Amino acid sequence: MWGYYILIVFMILIIILIIKTILFKKTLDQRSVEHIDVDEQKVLQALIKKIKIPTVSYRNSSLINQDAFKAFKSLLQTDYPLVNQHATYKEIGTGVLFHIKGKSKEKPIVLMAHFDVVPTSSNWSVEPFSGIIKNGYLYGRGTLDTKVTVNAIMESMEYVLSKNHKFKQDIYIAFSGEEEINGPTQQQMVEYFKQNHIKPYLVFDEGGAIVSNMFPGVKEHVAVVGVAEKGFMNVILSATSKGGHASAPPKHTPVTMLSDAVSKINNHKAFKMKLTQPIKTMFNGIAPYSSSFLIRMIFANQWLFNPLIKLIAKLSGGELYAMFKSTLAFTVLKGSNALNVLPNESSVGINIRISVADTSTDILHKLKKIIHNDAIDIKVVDVSEPTPTSLIDPAFDLIKNAVSKTWDDTITSPYLMVATTDSRHYHKICDRVYKFAPYQLTKEDLRLIHSDDERIKIENVINSTKFYIHFLNQI
Repeated sequence: MWGYYILIVFMILIIILIIKTILFKKTLDQRSVEHIDVDEQKVLQALIKKIKIPTVSYRNSSLINQDAFKAFKSLLQTDYPLVNQHATYKEIGTGVLFHIKGKSKEKPIVLMAHFDVVPTSSNWSVEPFSGIIKNGYLYGRGTLDTKVTVNAIMESMEYVLSKNHKFKQDIYIAFSGEEEINGPTQQQMVEYFKQNHIKPYLVFDEGGAIVSNMFPGVKEHVAVVGVAEKGFMNVILSATSKGGHASAPPKHTPVTMLSDAVSKINNHKAFKMKLTQPIKTMFNGIAPYSSSFLIRMIFANQWLFNPLIKLIAKLSGGELYAMFKSTLAFTVLKGSNALNVLPNESSVGINIRISVADTSTDILHKLKKIIHNDAIDIKVVDVSEPTPTSLIDPAFDLIKNAVSKTWDDTITSPYLMVATTDSRHYHKICDRVYKFAPYQLTKEDLRLIHSDDERIKIENVINSTKFYIHFLNQI
């Protein structure tokens, strides 16, 4: 009799799984891309002009070419007459803030980017600030990160104003000149908004991009829009001793103590995988488009297949695996300066990316418990907590609509950022902070960010501007 009841329950479960899987299916709306008569050469030449200004940021301020930063800010004022005619201009920190009034100030929009870039090496095949075009690519530091976005925002704004577009809402353009060194400019911008009682309805910054082959069975491109960010924390573990000659070493030295701590941390299971809300929304945004019935069944029934989903992520590794847990990377190791001298002090640096399910306090507590050695000092150097998850509502559709009008066969989905952006500061004053770089990137393109021969496809330069025009036309 019990076997009969078990069979009935099993059959009901199978029926539920099948029904949920059938309902968990979407096909892409076949909307036509809307043509825009933008002057493509003007857009391209505008970016080349920006690339030629070497706005390289350094933590050592004495190395910064201040004239380059002044020249870039001057360009934003002289090259965009309509923007400057309609906007008020203010400099905050290293950045600039444009304010264009709309019919209402109830739901202001903030468009973000940064115009500083990381230093270059001597290994480039072209001059990094020459703006050379080769084989359909524009070369130069900042082409991907993120002068292309600065260019797209300014060119699109100039375009829509030339068409006498009247904005329904106030718009703020907030550019920083020190994002690459984690400078305080955007925090100062947030303080400005607070002090002036301005609560943004939507904040839009760099983040995900349009990628392909992201999900099993999904043939379409996917525009992944960050709705939350993992946090980060830099920690230094250190141990000390009296030092001395290496010919008569004690059993335990700073190096052996730290080696033991690193081994314990690296092999411990305390940092568990968790299926958090941003990951669920990402799967719900992409998985329904999969042509695989099995894949759709797994992700339509996450309540049942959670362990299997985690296993898939673990086997996949890389960014997908990193989304599920707090990660620790051992990055800096210091000891003695001589091979025959015991170190007075040794240290290990750890870069920790904090899951949205954890806090820095949770991580520190786990580290102390795992190491279990009072002789090792744990010092927090930098910390930024994970962000809340932004609302997915009609504001998100502004980005989704602009994507569909710019690119064919492209799904728009929420996404969890494993890296950090300046927009993390805006979560304090805004419930809808979206992180998206509006261009198509291959895996090879992604590897070029901060690397030698950074470059961007010409079509991405043009399409990013068209995207922002479609976005602005809705506001």
